[in-house]
Amino acid sequence: MELNYISYFNEFEKEFEKEFESLRNASDDILVIAVEIIQYIENKLKEIFKWLKKHVFKTLQEEIYFFKELKPRMVSKLLFYKELLKVETSLPPNKKHKRKHYEESLTRIHKYVVNNKDFYEYYRSRTSVRDEDLFIRRSYKDIFKYDCYLINYDSKLSTSHDFNVATIIANDMLSGHLENKLDELNGNIKTKYNPTNNKITWTGTKVEFAEMIYGLYYKKMLNGGNIDIKEIARGFSNAFNIDLDEKALYRCLQDIKKRYPLNAIFLQNLSDVANNKFRGEDF
Repeated sequence: MELNYISYFNEFEKEFEKEFESLRNASDDILVIAVEIIQYIENKLKEIFKWLKKHVFKTLQEEIYFFKELKPRMVSKLLFYKELLKVETSLPPNKKHKRKHYEESLTRIHKYVVNNKDFYEYYRSRTSVRDEDLFIRRSYKDIFKYDCYLINYDSKLSTSHDFNVATIIANDMLSGHLENKLDELNGNIKTKYNPTNNKITWTGTKVEFAEMIYGLYYKKMLNGGNIDIKEIARGFSNAFNIDLDEKALYRCLQDIKKRYPLNAIFLQNLSDVANNKFRGEDF
């Protein structure tokens, strides 16, 4: 891969992530944060697109990596904060209606998965057999083979499915946000880190924690599978300083089952984050 290409994006992403984190921690008001981040990302994407119109990738692998990995990582953040802004600014005042509002948003995400099942499974599998068809730019004469939304984009800036990847990543982030909000409404407040406690503290939600231990239980990764889920929950709750009794564990399981067909949101997102990090370091 061309040295300038690597250097450009290493520096660009480093600067981008630094400013992004700064904006994300600049206020306690999530709506203020969302507006600031949306404006910031849109400006940074303009820089990328200006560069992209002139840049010639040396190999197909370079172009695929850019449109399958690099561009979606940025665009997904923009999509997430735009959708978050839409969800939170239309939030009803009543607690019951709030719960329904968040659940309806989760349902829309699940419907997206169902409607895009083939590509969703392809992307999640991390295979590459169709990458040249999905993540290489095409001329306008070929555009009608692909999704309709592509007509609104410059063919020099987009492939047929890089936006789909960004949407999947954004939906993962949005699902986490919605799950956290539902946890708060249900009284399952996210665990806060206590610096005076000499334990490793779980700082995700109880549903995410339950998803992890159920995954280990179903995979039979502990005691060769000869252990009850309640024992695992007790052991892990003690180790990670979180209160997850039998009733809470059951409620979390019911919440996870309601997500069908996208049940293991946290584990899938965990896998995606790890794969992106591994791929980024080795590329």
